[in-house]
Amino acid sequence: MIAARNVTVFRGEDVVLSDFSLEIHPGQITAILGPNGSGKSTLLAALSGDIALVSGEITIDERPLAHYDIAAIARVRAVCLQSQKFSLAFTVGQVLEMSTSRSGTTESVNQAVIALDIAALLPRTVTSLSGGEQQRVAIAMAIAQATPYLFLDEPFAAQDLASAARIKSYLRVLASQGVAIVVVAHVEEDTLEWCDVKVRLSPR
Repeated sequence: MIAARNVTVFRGEDVVLSDFSLEIHPGQITAILGPNGSGKSTLLAALSGDIALVSGEITIDERPLAHYDIAAIARVRAVCLQSQKFSLAFTVGQVLEMSTSRSGTTESVNQAVIALDIAALLPRTVTSLSGGEQQRVAIAMAIAQATPYLFLDEPFAAQDLASAARIKSYLRVLASQGVAIVVVAHVEEDTLEWCDVKVRLSPR
């Protein structure tokens, strides 16, 4: 379980999260909702260890996040950012292979490729892909790491309905296998019936 207790986070001089608490449980998909400026991406960054806290504590499996080094964090959580930009002309197959260097396997890569229907993209360079294709590859990279915690920031922003449905279906499969998944979503709550927990943030 990931537990955030009385967390406060600043962006510059602005308070984005104040005295905020949340628990993320294995086997559940948690959706973080709210309008622009409410702190959704900041919360995701705090939970994944990518931003410092002003006060409070985040623990992963009862161990303070502050006690994890970079390599240890990478073994327990994978993150897919909202805007994944590829600048080097590696093939999709190569970037997926590189993404498994700490915790993933060839099997986890193959499962992600099949689930997200990106086999045809494997020989192509990532810089040649459309925005939606790049996003699917980035999601596959995170999934292929086979970590117990998975964080996805707006994973459906560039997807058509069929691709979004495919991703949602596989996230449910991963949750059924015990993975704890956190999804930042900029949609109405009634479209998130596939999520187990919905956390709504308010603008500050």
